[in-house]
Amino acid sequence: MDRLKNKVVIITGADGGICHCAAEIFAKEGAKLVMVDIAPAVVEKAAAIKKAGGEAIGIPADISKLESWEQILKTTIDTYGTVDCCVNGAARMSLTGDWDTDSQSMDEWDGVINLNLKSMLYSYKTVLKYMIDHKIKGNFINFTSSTGLSYNGSGCEAYPITKAGIKLITNDMAAKHGKDGIRFNCVAPNAIKVPKMVAAGVFEKYGEWLKSTTPMNTLGDPEDVVWAMVYLASDEAKFVSGALITIDGGWSSCH
Repeated sequence: MDRLKNKVVIITGADGGICHCAAEIFAKEGAKLVMVDIAPAVVEKAAAIKKAGGEAIGIPADISKLESWEQILKTTIDTYGTVDCCVNGAARMSLTGDWDTDSQSMDEWDGVINLNLKSMLYSYKTVLKYMIDHKIKGNFINFTSSTGLSYNGSGCEAYPITKAGIKLITNDMAAKHGKDGIRFNCVAPNAIKVPKMVAAGVFEKYGEWLKSTTPMNTLGDPEDVVWAMVYLASDEAKFVSGALITIDGGWSSCH
């Protein structure tokens, strides 16, 4: 308990999946949360955390737009007075086209690039700039994926390409902003059974394949990722920057 006491944390994608689980656990660890999602229900999710004794506000926003990030930052500072950590967790999958160039939807490609990559860059233009200007030794936790770290047959799919880009940008920012005392790290989940993907039929289609290609021969839970995030957001990781933590049951070790 209290590993994140009084730390102000922005979490995108907080309406569901790993990032909603992160909001719940971060709150129990004492963080003050700004939960962001394009789904309006994120306001109710934040209210539920507050009712349970946590500190949280919810902001519905399209984080692929710079003006949304400007408003997120303003609301964060107006509410809590500072910001210590930004979790870039929101992501869009690309599941059409069977990973082939001739069937890839370019509208989908653009949507995935805009959300997964541009939103992270906008967090730097706003939240990072604020941290630098106010000499805050904060940190960013970015979501890459095991599918973006090695060959898996999806070379023309937008999702793993964005995840590979996120890893590269994270390393670059860690190298550039170490002098500012700001840390940048990645978590790389795979084979994590999250409710939205279950509902969308992803695990019905790919679940057995994921199990068969994962050395631990099982699927992970959102909490498995969140505890790594708690560590990275905490002062326990004060000398950890540019790190990549894979949470995938060993999947990336053999692909």
